[in-house]
Amino acid sequence: MSAPLPSSARYDVVVVGAGIIGSSVAMALAERRVKPVVIDPDLSGRLSSSEKNAGGVRATWWQAVNIRLCLASIRYYETIRDEVGFRQKGYLWLYGPDTWEEALSHLALQRQLGHEIEALSPKQISERVPEIDKLEGVAGATFSPRDGLINSNLLKVHYRAKASSLGANFVDRVFVFGIHEEHDEVRLECWQADEPLSDAALNRILSQDDTGAAQSGRTFELRCSTLVICAGAWSPNLLKLMGLDSPTEAVRRQVCLVHNRQTNFEAYGMIVDSSGLYFHNEGPYILAGYSPLEEPPGYSFRYDGEEFFQREIWPRMFARMSCCERLRHIGGWAGLYAVTPDRSAIVGQVTARVFEAHSFSGRGVMQSYAAGQELATLITTGREGPLDARPLSRQRFVTKNLIVEALHI
Repeated sequence: MSAPLPSSARYDVVVVGAGIIGSSVAMALAERRVKPVVIDPDLSGRLSSSEKNAGGVRATWWQAVNIRLCLASIRYYETIRDEVGFRQKGYLWLYGPDTWEEALSHLALQRQLGHEIEALSPKQISERVPEIDKLEGVAGATFSPRDGLINSNLLKVHYRAKASSLGANFVDRVFVFGIHEEHDEVRLECWQADEPLSDAALNRILSQDDTGAAQSGRTFELRCSTLVICAGAWSPNLLKLMGLDSPTEAVRRQVCLVHNRQTNFEAYGMIVDSSGLYFHNEGPYILAGYSPLEEPPGYSFRYDGEEFFQREIWPRMFARMSCCERLRHIGGWAGLYAVTPDRSAIVGQVTARVFEAHSFSGRGVMQSYAAGQELATLITTGREGPLDARPLSRQRFVTKNLIVEALHI
C-alpha cells in the first residue's frame, strides 16, 4: 500500500485523505468501477478525527439533510454490525428548559424521515436510566433506539478492504504541496516520506503546508482527471493551494477515560446531558467528553489530563448522578473537529474537476457511508444521489442558505 507511484501515470480519480470519509468515497467509487488512488501522509491515521472520536452514531439531528445521511448510514452499518462493532443501544439526550420545546418541535420531521425517537419526561428518564437521580434543570429527553456506538477504526478498515478488493490503491506517507487545475487534468505536486512521520512532523506539514524537508523522501507529480479532497480539518490548506477559501476551523476536542467502581453503563448507549457532557461505557471504563465553548481554533492535540477531568467532566457527571461521586481519571486524548459556521459538512463539487467531502463538524463517522455514496454518484454521473446532499454544497456560504445544526457537542 506504500509503493511509490510512477510519476508519468495519469489516474481517473485521486482522493486526498484516507480517513473514514476518504475511505468511504474510495469504496463508493470502486463500486462504480472507478479505481481511485487514495493518498495520505499517514494511513494509520494517528492524528485523524476518525481515530480520535467518541464512537457515537445517531440520526438525532434537526436538519433534514443530516438526518437523511445518518439514517442511510445506519441502515448500512446494520448490515455489517458484527464486523464494525455497531451496538444499537440508543441515544438518550437530556434537554434543559431553554431547548426542550425546540427539541419537541423537530420530532415530526425526524419521524417523517423515518427516525424512531421518543420524548421522555423527567420521571421517565429516571425510570429508563436509574443512575440519573438528579434532574435539576432537566425539562425532558429524547431517546432514539436505533442510534448507538460503533468502532470507527473497524468501519474505516471495512471501507478500505472493500475498496481495495475492487481496485482502489491506498498510498502512504504522501503529502500534497501543490495543486494545479488545467482544462483537461489536475496536477498534484507531492512529497513522499521514506519513513513514517512522527506525530509532530505530521502536524507540522499538515497545518503549515510544509513539506518536512528535514525528513528524507522524494518529490513527484500526480496527474488525474478528477481530484477529491477529503482531508478533514486540513482540507482548507489544500483548497488554499488552489486559491480557494474554506470557512472550516479546526477545533480541539478532549475525551476522558474514567473509572467508576460503583457502576458502569454497559446497558446503555450514548447519554448526552443538558450541560453538553456526553458519555458511554467503554470496556471497563466510561468514556466522557465535553466541548468548552471558549475553546479557540487551532491544530492542537494537547490533552489536559487530570486538570480537564476535574474542571469539565467530574462536576457535570456528579451533578447528574450520585453514583459518580468517586470517579477516577484513567487517561484520554485530544483530537480535532473540523467545524463550519453552521456546524454541517461541506460535500459537493468545487470546480470542474475538483470535488470535496470534509468538515463534518463531529459527524464524519455518522454520515460516512451515505456521504461517500452521494459524492461518488455526483462524480460518476454528474447528478445528485437519492439522498440529495445539495444543501451541503459550499455554495450555501455564498447564498447564505446555511444548514445550521444546533445539536452539536
